[in-house]
Amino acid sequence: MCMIDGMVDGLDFQIINALQIHPRVSWAHLGRILRVDPSTISRRWSALTQQRQAWTSCFEGDGPRSAEREISALVEIRCTPGRRADVIAELGRQGPIFSVHCTSGPRDLYVMISTHSLLSMDRYIDEHIAVIPGIVGTRTHYLRRIFLEGSGWRLNMLSDDQAEALRLLRPSEPPEHRKPAYRDVVAALSTDVRRTAADMQRELGRSITVISRDIDALLAANWVRWRVDFAHTLMGWSAAAVLWLDVQHHDLERLVASLRSLNHVRMCASVTGEANLAVFLWLHNLQELDEIEGRVASAFPKVLVKDRWIVPRIAKRTGYILDLDSRRLRYVPVGGQPVFED
Repeated sequence: MCMIDGMVDGLDFQIINALQIHPRVSWAHLGRILRVDPSTISRRWSALTQQRQAWTSCFEGDGPRSAEREISALVEIRCTPGRRADVIAELGRQGPIFSVHCTSGPRDLYVMISTHSLLSMDRYIDEHIAVIPGIVGTRTHYLRRIFLEGSGWRLNMLSDDQAEALRLLRPSEPPEHRKPAYRDVVAALSTDVRRTAADMQRELGRSITVISRDIDALLAANWVRWRVDFAHTLMGWSAAAVLWLDVQHHDLERLVASLRSLNHVRMCASVTGEANLAVFLWLHNLQELDEIEGRVASAFPKVLVKDRWIVPRIAKRTGYILDLDSRRLRYVPVGGQPVFED
């Protein structure tokens, strides 16, 4: 909880949590679920977005059975002393770079990036990242399988009944194909998932009925990512960390299942390198890292912690440039620069 232009309280967290589950739920429906006047909910959400404490995004991703999956990687970056801020600014401008993190250890930063293939990833890092003035070295960790990721993370501020009521309101009939028209709708919703169909009508040149139908289809599609993010440091998460774990193959699925119950875990992926599992955490304080490591060690004594990275600042998250208080500043379209073909 915090004070800036206004008080962020339990109702604000409930609204954010509700939109994480159903990003386009009507305020009338949400009012009945939360037992709060819809006008109050509308006013609270407007304040959160106007004060840059909460924002939304929508973008295409891979479905679980996609024939052609994107390649994702975490890239460590070492900077010339005194040049880190310049490097952050340049990395933030590049669309294929989803996020930019300041971190501890021998690297200064790490970024998350997605491209169409291993070759295009290698070329992009070499020709667009390594050449930035102020960068003196990079190291790439390819993500093999993403078990958990940020668009699936929830605040858990609602009761089970409230969460289920929201899930039942969300469209459940996925589209059979990715129609070209869907890409235009996703782009129109990219920085505001609650835009009305009427507001989008002139931009898309389609009827309100068709746009509404396409939005419902996209809400059910497993290849569309809907996110509701917020200024984490202002709302109680003062630090972040990455644990690099060496996990025996037969323990991997059980460990991931255990990590799913930890609300600190924002992302979890198997990776290439000395460690084979990277766990990305949000923390209220650094002492929580000891508790998490202790829980893992107790349940999985053969799991080895190969490294720990502390993340004092997130400069860019899912396309949004963030200020030092973790509030959004501006949006850089995801994939806004050309990605090489093989």
